[in-house]
Amino acid sequence: MFKDNKLQNLSSVRVLYVEDDMETREELQFMLAHYVGALYSAKNGREGLELFKEHRPDIVVTDIQMPEVNGLSMSADIRTINPEQPIVILSAYNDVEYLFRALELEIQHYITKPISVDRLLNKLSDITEQIHLTREVKKSHKLLAQYKLLVDEKAIVAKIDILGNITYVNQHFCELSGYSEAELLGQHYLFSFETTEQEALLSELKNTVLEKKKWQGMLKKRTKAGNIYVVDVTVVAIVNAENVIEEFVALMVDVTEVYEKFERLSINLKQDLREQKHYLHEYERALEIGTSLCVIDIEGTIVSANKNFSTTLNYSSEELVGQSLCQLIQDCGDFKDRVLTKVKHQGYSSRVIKIIGKDGSYHTLSTVIVGIHNQQGELNSLMSLSQDISESIKLNEEIIETQKELIYVLGEVVENRSHETGLHIKRVALISELLARKYGLSDEHAAMIKTASPLHDIGKVGIPDEILHKPGKLSDAEFHIMKKHADMGFQLLNRLDKPLIKMAATIAHEHHEFYNGKGYPAGLDGEHIAIEARIVSIVDVFDALGSRRIYKEPWSDQEIINYLNNNKAIQFDPELVDLFMANIDEILYIRNQLQDA
Repeated sequence: MFKDNKLQNLSSVRVLYVEDDMETREELQFMLAHYVGALYSAKNGREGLELFKEHRPDIVVTDIQMPEVNGLSMSADIRTINPEQPIVILSAYNDVEYLFRALELEIQHYITKPISVDRLLNKLSDITEQIHLTREVKKSHKLLAQYKLLVDEKAIVAKIDILGNITYVNQHFCELSGYSEAELLGQHYLFSFETTEQEALLSELKNTVLEKKKWQGMLKKRTKAGNIYVVDVTVVAIVNAENVIEEFVALMVDVTEVYEKFERLSINLKQDLREQKHYLHEYERALEIGTSLCVIDIEGTIVSANKNFSTTLNYSSEELVGQSLCQLIQDCGDFKDRVLTKVKHQGYSSRVIKIIGKDGSYHTLSTVIVGIHNQQGELNSLMSLSQDISESIKLNEEIIETQKELIYVLGEVVENRSHETGLHIKRVALISELLARKYGLSDEHAAMIKTASPLHDIGKVGIPDEILHKPGKLSDAEFHIMKKHADMGFQLLNRLDKPLIKMAATIAHEHHEFYNGKGYPAGLDGEHIAIEARIVSIVDVFDALGSRRIYKEPWSDQEIINYLNNNKAIQFDPELVDLFMANIDEILYIRNQLQDA
């Protein structure tokens, strides 16, 4: 009977079954379909050949005598397509002349009629097993060919026969040694080795490979020109089916350059060990004097702290040991999530941190935390090297505050010259900050807009008084001059290379640009206009329309709202207009808190 493991093998093959007798075909087709992976059936050789061309089955099972095209003619055509195609002939006892033709086609598999299901399944199983073996052999041969190609391409290869004579070398071997292939073949493998210093090593190599074990080590050889080169060698014995050594294969890697560097390094290390120890002591002393140094374990507990670090925090070194560094840091969660995690994965982290001293005062430290690993490469501890930058930070903050105050003073000068109150620029600043936050800008970005916006009309200092203070409508010529204040403001501010002033220059230059591109001075449109200028533009118009000016009375809130909505996507960014209207109550509250007298 048919065995289960053979039955499982059949599920991996595709079979073409050709039979002209419908009853026999349907009966055998029904049975085979339960075992094979895929089954294609045909009623004559012509149909069978078409199905073979379309599906390329693994096995063909065919009757001989059939109308149109018989089984042997179909088999002959199939063999022209695939000379190795497995074919099973189903023949009656009176098909002797056809069997001779089958022999000519080198068809090896026959089953006589009436067909035994067990015999057919066993025959198909045997063929399947042979197909699998053939595929594995082809795969192995292909892999071996690829391995040989890879080895020949990347390594230095030599083969030696049982007598120790070289029988094969690749091109890399010839290039490294300086010998041609003809000069190397037939030579004893020891002919180019430095034998005087390596007798014990070469003897060990010989004894190891004769015991059919792999030998690996570094050996020195001489080139044809007499120069020494060093190779990392692996030698293995190749045995036949009887486990008898037939030859040896040596794979080599040129490590001459690495070996020479190592030799030089060893000499230098021996010569300089005392000097290196001296410099190491000097480096440690320099770190101790010039840096705040703290060592923590991987949980963040302080293991040691030098005098600089402990003095900065008004602790003694002994008081700090055992404390959690994280608990001394202002934002402990951020320190754990970002700094310690980054060190564990990347090896280091640099950050500015605020740390609390014993007296409760905060110190700002510029810190680099480096992972310290043991010899196995595992993270053992972390070293923190810090500089106290509290004074520098304080000075920088004072400078920024001075810049802010200067900006407000300059803004008020411009407003006063325009016969406008200083409250206008304060309202514009606060409402611009609010709108920037609602738009999704960061707190820091919104705060910069608030600080920079008072200089939006700084260029008006260059506009003549008779135009700036004219109570009526400006003429075309006067308006042309008035428009120059945007460029003047930009030229005045842009010469200072400070981020805050640069932003103020951009706002001054672009806050009269229109979203549809019909504004001035450059005719920018849409998002080509800086977001800071788009925000200040809508806020400036809102506040100006609601304020009394020499040339007009204040508008009502409804008139202003209608104007902003009517000019959405024309003068103003439509998204900002929608945000403005969605937050109109907060905006009106800010305006009303800072009303002109």
